[in-house]
Amino acid sequence: MSDEQRWRRCSVCKSSIECGSTYWVCNVSTCNRKRTALVFCSLTCWEVHLPEANHRQSWAEERTAPRTPD
Repeated sequence: MSDEQRWRRCSVCKSSIECGSTYWVCNVSTCNRKRTALVFCSLTCWEVHLPEANHRQSWAEERTAPRTPD
């Protein structure tokens, strides 16, 4: 995939998240800080994140990537 189509990389598996595609974020604020900005390409990758994050209560929120790269 070219860099022009990639928006970001998954925080777990490092696969590309394409511009305009669906991705997931953790609802917990510490995972969504600008410095951390964790994004996941699938719910499976989000679930891999949970044991190390040690959240009490969390869920994945579905988002759509921007149509143009950052």
